[in-house]
Amino acid sequence: MTDVHVALQALSQAARLEEEGLAFYQEAARRVPDERAERVLLSLANDERRHLEMIRRQVHALEGEGHYVLLPDITAPAIDLEQQIFPPEREAADARLGEDPGELDILHVALENEIRSYDLYRRAAREVDDPAGREMYRYLAGAELTHFNLLMANYESITQAAGWV
Repeated sequence: MTDVHVALQALSQAARLEEEGLAFYQEAARRVPDERAERVLLSLANDERRHLEMIRRQVHALEGEGHYVLLPDITAPAIDLEQQIFPPEREAADARLGEDPGELDILHVALENEIRSYDLYRRAAREVDDPAGREMYRYLAGAELTHFNLLMANYESITQAAGWV
């Protein structure tokens, strides 16, 4: 049996992180001069939009049926839910972009956003008893880990003067 109140609180926090991520990636894409950077950021924004839709479907199911539902369009990757990820060279990225953010500023904030989402989803996947809820959180944790790895590849490429990948 799912504790609906606890589940809805977790999903509310998840939705807020996805909304923040969506807004951040859209704004960052608008600000970067590099077309490759813009494409990467808009792709991440689209992923955040899909995650938000998935979360909203679960909220609807919990409110109506009292439990998570299996989502047919997801398969959770095999990830280690004990693994933590950390931002590069900066323990905590500043969540606010200044007037004229550089690419590394954008990447630091993006990495921090992905870490927060990943940590929320891996924690929820370990704690939820409902198999459909666990599957959704594992999927979302895997997606955020993929985003983190993509952003890290770009961070490493930019710091080595090669540009966005």
